[in-house]
Amino acid sequence: MRSFFYLIKRSFSKSFNIFLEEGSLTFVNLFTIILVSLTLWSAVYIFYFSESLKTYLQNRLDFSIYFKEGTSREEIEKIQKILYNFPGVKEVNLVTQEMAFEKLKKESKTNPIIERALTELKSNPLVDYLVVKAENSEIYPKISDYLLKSPYSGKIDYLSYFENRKIIERAISFTNNLKIIVLGILIVVLLFSFFITFNTLYISFYSLKEEIEILQLLGASNSFIRLPFIFYSLLFSVIGYIFSLGIVVLFLEKTKNFWSMVIPNFSPYYFTLENFFNLNFLILGFIILINTLSSFFILQKYFKL
Repeated sequence: MRSFFYLIKRSFSKSFNIFLEEGSLTFVNLFTIILVSLTLWSAVYIFYFSESLKTYLQNRLDFSIYFKEGTSREEIEKIQKILYNFPGVKEVNLVTQEMAFEKLKKESKTNPIIERALTELKSNPLVDYLVVKAENSEIYPKISDYLLKSPYSGKIDYLSYFENRKIIERAISFTNNLKIIVLGILIVVLLFSFFITFNTLYISFYSLKEEIEILQLLGASNSFIRLPFIFYSLLFSVIGYIFSLGIVVLFLEKTKNFWSMVIPNFSPYYFTLENFFNLNFLILGFIILINTLSSFFILQKYFKL
């Protein structure tokens, strides 16, 4: 047991010496880890942004059912009850012509011409209509097909869903394409970073080749020689990640109130707080795993350890 603790203590001490002695190479390794960490954090936030934007747009997607003149309110309320029981429908709100007229008057206060025109009207030109909200965008075509094939199709003037759908679908398509682009950039950056880290680790280890050979001649075990190098890769991975995490936290703190103005349901600050442990565990764990495996591979292939 004492020999085990001695081995760990000696490995940590030696890894720290390598960290200091390999100054320029350690700096390159730290910079690479910071770059990889920031890239991974950026990818997380871009994917989160894409999902938030998609959810926001889908929540805004609804359609109004406008009825022809002469359609009684009883008939409209009957259609409302039918749609309310339609699978996947969250809510169906009836907007009466009086409510619609009051809403138009409030919205036209910023436009004096429209406001003056409304005051001169002798009767309300608007009609009753229904506003339908569904659980997801796939429900709307089904509702539309049902209405157009139902006995009530003759009562319907038009459906606004078809006007909104193209805009929403373009936006959702954009978010999906954005994910693909980000994934491609992420893969390229990770491969480039892995290449740099692998080569700097090899150079760092090779600079100590003479010391490794002496230890082998003295009969030192592979684990005795190997552990300091493994701990070295672990050390610069953790330190580099802490620096990158500081940059991320500072950025989130400075932009905390900005993102909700872009999309109301997009808040990377609170998203990070809620998932802080899981995100750090995954990102740091991934970085440590890659560097540790690289160290094992280099030591085994090129130094026979």
